Amino acid sequence: MLKDILVHVDGGKAAERRVEAAAVLAEASEGHLVGLHVASAVEDLPWIEGYATEMVLGYATERAEADLSRARASFERQIAGRAITHEWREASGLADRTVALHGRTADLIVLGQSDPAIATFGAASGIPEHVPLSAGRPCLILPYAGHWPTLGRRALIAWDGGREAARAVNDALPLLRRAQQVTIVTIGGRLQGDGTAAQGAAALGAHLTRHGLTVEVRHDAGGTIGVPDLLLSLASDLSADLLVMGAYGHSRLRELIMGGVTRAILDHMTLPVLMSH
Repeated sequence: MLKDILVHVDGGKAAERRVEAAAVLAEASEGHLVGLHVASAVEDLPWIEGYATEMVLGYATERAEADLSRARASFERQIAGRAITHEWREASGLADRTVALHGRTADLIVLGQSDPAIATFGAASGIPEHVPLSAGRPCLILPYAGHWPTLGRRALIAWDGGREAARAVNDALPLLRRAQQVTIVTIGGRLQGDGTAAQGAAALGAHLTRHGLTVEVRHDAGGTIGVPDLLLSLASDLSADLLVMGAYGHSRLRELIMGGVTRAILDHMTLPVLMSH
């Protein structure tokens, strides 16, 4: 059950849809919703150093206050009248690290895809890229464009047999149990570790069926188009409203870096994606 849901709320337009989705999930689970706004501390703003005049600092403060005001108003609009408990939190610092820290005591972290056309003040870039790898909690990431009146009615699972994918499927069970149809897709001939794709998908299908899910298994030999394009194309064909997949990365100079498929999905996502690492 999703009894504690944390949603990152900035002053951008997409935040309202993000809060709405988180509130609907909290309501369905009779859960608690936390809205978190993170403002960058002045020392964390790269354009401040060396130019910290009184005018620049004043401008930064005004922008931060305006962003906070829009974010809180967005949160309050979406929780009004809902039968959920909720709280509002304000923090400052590096946004990705701060969201991950607060999210470690939540069942689910709701984030938004980075919009390349908008630089929201006070929100460090890389939140959807870094939080799934560092929080230790499942992350539901919503596209910056579009509206999702349903979420998880038709779910697509990207299954490669790896630890990350297994973690994602298990973490997604509270959402998958509400699904009308769950499709498992494997790509290529073999899975991570051992076994053929067909064997692995069949085993996962049987496991989810025992949880009462209606499951379909699909397989693609791969090689025609890239894996991210294949997944998003299949999601479109199925009218899927949730993609479940592992978040892959590796450590470089003590920073977590996204794997290629994971990063490509985050860059070009067309539906909500639940990721775990």
